[in-house]
Amino acid sequence: MKPAPLEYRRARSAAEAIELVQSSAGQAKFLAGGQTLGPMINLRLAQPDLLVDVSRLPELLQVKREGEHLLVGAATPHAAFEDGIVPDVANGFLARAASGIAYRSVRNRGTIGGSLAHADPASDWPTALLALDASVIVAGAKGRREIPLTRFLTGAMTTALGDDELIESVRIPCLARGARWGYYKRCRKLGEFAYSMAAVVVDRERAFCRAVIGATGGAPLLLERTARILAATGGWLPGIEAEIRASYEADLAASGMMLDEYDRHVHGVSIIRAAKDALQ
Repeated sequence: MKPAPLEYRRARSAAEAIELVQSSAGQAKFLAGGQTLGPMINLRLAQPDLLVDVSRLPELLQVKREGEHLLVGAATPHAAFEDGIVPDVANGFLARAASGIAYRSVRNRGTIGGSLAHADPASDWPTALLALDASVIVAGAKGRREIPLTRFLTGAMTTALGDDELIESVRIPCLARGARWGYYKRCRKLGEFAYSMAAVVVDRERAFCRAVIGATGGAPLLLERTARILAATGGWLPGIEAEIRASYEADLAASGMMLDEYDRHVHGVSIIRAAKDALQ
């Protein structure tokens, strides 16, 4: 199919992009990599009246260290993480997550900010970055604000972004050198969206531990009880798998998330395998 008629504008700055969207008489969308929005427009699942291209804005392409955090411009492509162009402050976790996204052609164009803004439950960055306790810096007509991913990701393809707000950058905490992580996802074939994924980060030096499951049909789920079990153990010890399974079930029950028996089992296996990689 072909897209419905629309206007295309390339913004010269983030401020101009926000102004163009805010002043649009119809529906307006920001365009970066376009790896999701493009097909949706072609299929007329999305029919914006205006596309504002922000893919080449310098402020959305900056990558810099700020103390114990890495600030990554929202228009940074996935391939930049995979290829080591972006410093991997998560001991290889960022490169691992990026390298598993779809196909290389998609990773060359798709962006970290676009992935978070789209918030597809089966995409990698929401789960991986939530496990790292990342946050997004967004800009809009009323100024800038920083939103932790725990509050930014509100549901399936739903975020805390305002209609005229743009993700400018992603703030990622730097892991200690001895920190460990595990990341596991299940796809029916290479390059397809995952139907189960899990991420675990254990950083004992920073007294930080997180366990997350994604691809659940909603926002990624923090497994708080499971994280406490993992933080308290000294490694992959006898009996730990049963403890993880029990704590995972308790986390699901507390969240109110409704999963059928198969999905419940598959996500449980994923979190156990991610935890094993992080603790061994």
